Formats: sequence, C-alpha cells, structure tokens
Amino acid sequence: MKLTELLLRLNRLKNIPRTGWLFCDISTMDVEDVAQHSFEVVSITMFLADELMKEGKKVNRERAISMAILHDWAESEVADFPYTAKKYLKPARAKERMEHDALVDLLKDLPEKEGYLKLWEEYREEKTAESKLVHAADLLSIMVQGIKYRERGIKSRGLNELWRAVKEDLKPYAEEFKIVGELIKELNSSFTSPSSF
Repeated sequence: MKLTELLLRLNRLKNIPRTGWLFCDISTMDVEDVAQHSFEVVSITMFLADELMKEGKKVNRERAISMAILHDWAESEVADFPYTAKKYLKPARAKERMEHDALVDLLKDLPEKEGYLKLWEEYREEKTAESKLVHAADLLSIMVQGIKYRERGIKSRGLNELWRAVKEDLKPYAEEFKIVGELIKELNSSFTSPSSF
C-alpha cells in the first residue's frame, strides 16, 4: 500500500466513534472519535514516560509514544468495539486476531511493516514498561473524557459503571507506577466533585 493510501485509511479514525460512550447515554453528536482518543493517549503516554524518567525509571519514551500512536490503527479497518461486546466475540481473542489481520493488511506494503507490527504486538502482550504505560494511558484517557461528559451534565448509570470498571482496570498500573495512582486520585476527585455536575 502506498503511503498516501495508508494515510487516507488512517484518516477514517476521525469518523469512527468510540462506541462505548453510546452505552453511557452520550449522543452520537457528542461521542469522541478514535482519532481524538488516540491523540489523548499519545499525550498521556508522553507525560507518564517523562514523569517516570524524572523518578529515574528506565523507560524508552520514543518507543512508548510510537506504540501509543499506532495502538488503535487497526480500528480504521474494523471500527471500534465497545467493552460490552468482547464477551460475544468468540472464540477467545477473536478481536485481537481480527485487529492483527487488519493491521497486517493496512501495513502490507510499508518497508517498516515488521517494526510497526512488533510494536503493536508488544502493546498487546503488555509485558514491557512501555506497553503498560500505553495501556494505563488508554484507560486514563477514558477517565479524562468521562469527566468532560460529566461536566456537560451526563449523570447516567452507564457512565458511573464505566468509571468504576476503568478504576478497577487501572489498579495494577497504579501499583506499578506511582504517577498513575496519583492521577487516578485527582481524576476521581474531579469526577465526583459536585462542581462537575
């Protein structure tokens, strides 16, 4: 695939809604798109990596940012599946295999294809500090967006349930990375503050 075609296909991410928000009673007009989410994940990843490096932790900032940039590229081919859909995707890991195949197709003619695929696979395996940072950033982005929806007056049960689920999913990252735990506390305070209602 020529770079021009790849860029045009990735541009679709600007039109693909993050469907999980629909289950939180967010209108289709207000739902963030995958590209918006991805930008936020990249930004959070960069800030987290910077903080960890200040603490003297060994983190490859460039690798983490690159991983964050491409972590949702496959969704330009397969769209976004909400968390609630995962239990219906059979057999196990069907979504991951589908996204892998979509990414292979998306990158098929790029000379750097193998490097990008390795980064994505590292992200999926979640064994390195960099991949864990991106997963944490992915979840923290949901919290940031949840606060923005709360500020707009959304008080749905779905939003509250998602908030609790994301906080639970973030626990292992908060235990491993002090900055993640601190951010969770601050974001939770903003979400539950009466001024955000």
